[in-house]
Amino acid sequence: MTKKDYICMSALMLIFTILVFFRLGNAYAPESAYTTTSESRDIIIDFGEYIDVTDMHIFLGNLDARTFSLSVFNEVSGQWEVINGEDNAETVFAWNKLPINYNTRYLGMVALHDAAVLNEMVFTGPSGEVIVPVNTQDYPALFDEQDMFPDAVTYMSGSMFDEVYHGRTAYEFIHGLTTYETTHPHLGKIIISLGIRLFGMNPFGWRFMSALFGILIIGVMYIFAKKLFKNTYVATATAGLLTFDCMHLTLSRIATIDIFAAFFILLMFYFMYDYMTKETLLPLALCGISMACGIATKWTGVYAGLGLAVLFFWYTFTHFKGKQTFRLFGYCCIFFVAIPLLVYTLSFIPVVGYTPYNGLIDKTIQGTMSMYDYHANLEAEHYYSSPFYEWPFIWMPLLYANDMVNATHVSAVSCMGNPAIWWVGIPCVFFLLYQWIFKKDKQAGFLCIAYAAQYIPWMSIGRITFIYHYFPAILFVILMMGYTMNYLNTNFKYGKKATALYLGIALIVFFIFYPVVSGYPISQEWGLKLRLLKDWIIVL
Repeated sequence: MTKKDYICMSALMLIFTILVFFRLGNAYAPESAYTTTSESRDIIIDFGEYIDVTDMHIFLGNLDARTFSLSVFNEVSGQWEVINGEDNAETVFAWNKLPINYNTRYLGMVALHDAAVLNEMVFTGPSGEVIVPVNTQDYPALFDEQDMFPDAVTYMSGSMFDEVYHGRTAYEFIHGLTTYETTHPHLGKIIISLGIRLFGMNPFGWRFMSALFGILIIGVMYIFAKKLFKNTYVATATAGLLTFDCMHLTLSRIATIDIFAAFFILLMFYFMYDYMTKETLLPLALCGISMACGIATKWTGVYAGLGLAVLFFWYTFTHFKGKQTFRLFGYCCIFFVAIPLLVYTLSFIPVVGYTPYNGLIDKTIQGTMSMYDYHANLEAEHYYSSPFYEWPFIWMPLLYANDMVNATHVSAVSCMGNPAIWWVGIPCVFFLLYQWIFKKDKQAGFLCIAYAAQYIPWMSIGRITFIYHYFPAILFVILMMGYTMNYLNTNFKYGKKATALYLGIALIVFFIFYPVVSGYPISQEWGLKLRLLKDWIIVL
């Protein structure tokens, strides 16, 4: 790494910092809460006069799927009349709209569950105007943050997609509440909780750490590419492709665990390659620690571990012999067995269960068995699901959020790759397979094994899958593209100009799709024109 390298790497990270933090989310959200109990489930609202009430908006706390019975008071009969016996507010830490459409003075609301956490309540009229009840003093926690109600409810003001699991669980870790999301190891949610501790339980707070890791992974990609190709231009081009990949941006702007898992996976393969070039124990130890963090974040880290094992044994059996080999295996038992088990176990410390555990070990064992049972027996369907063979072609993007900002504009967050990167990456994979098999290029072999470790295991998975499961693999596709660019620049007269032209095209394509992967308001008509494939639903 030279001074020029650090300048190029820092420039890319700075550009991505601007992109990832621009409209990341509001740094505020209703936090004071009104909690209903079996004794105080009734809420009576007095508007002071008869008025048309169109909707009730509830910012739900950490208890989800709250069901309410809504009624109005008939002053003629002196009776309460039910207008909706069961109305649900389902999305935690977000604004939920419940229709009223009634001219009334008194509105009654009964929580049909023993406990509900309501952070704020807003009533709106036919023109969207906010109606403030006259008895707000009876429920101060429900009406003390009215100014936080947005003009348009989007990802900016609340949770989206799996944030209702991971962001919520991070909040529960902080407050020692019963853990809701138990289908993945917990390091990723612990990391998310650090942002919440710094900035509060708001969209900016629960997304901050994802954004930070999205920035850092660009640095890892640059250093990895420089180590592989020994060329500043190629390293900049390779890290640039990651900087302007659409899915990388999206996963860095949502409070889920995927960007953390991808970061640790890329880091562990970097340290394995570093070990294979230096033959010292430090990078091997760092590789084991990275693998430990990856597995403690998401079980896909195990897939990466299998790839590391293949690379390690391949290299060891061709470079070491006798006692040296046995000594090395002893160190590996510490780096790749003991440390991962320790980190994985420690990630269960903040977990609070419905039933008591007999210590941390029992908590870890029970939690792991529960995770396995969930993933092994999951039977679910989702419109945006897609099998592994569709992922490289971006056949089915995943729509995280879609909200109307006004009559013509929409805020959409779609999880999809940059077509100019993902589609061009496909022939690069086959090129490296050729270089490895027929040209015996060990560097190509390393990247092929790393890629296969992130992709092939999914071919045997029967449960529902989504396109974001391919993201760790796409990191190595991008490195394969770096290898290909380095080959072209070295062996062809106009290789450098050709790669520069391609990079320009990839950059343009990124900004064309930027609005529909970032949530930036865009005309619905323009968003619909971006459907390059018939099954793409990136804007509704």
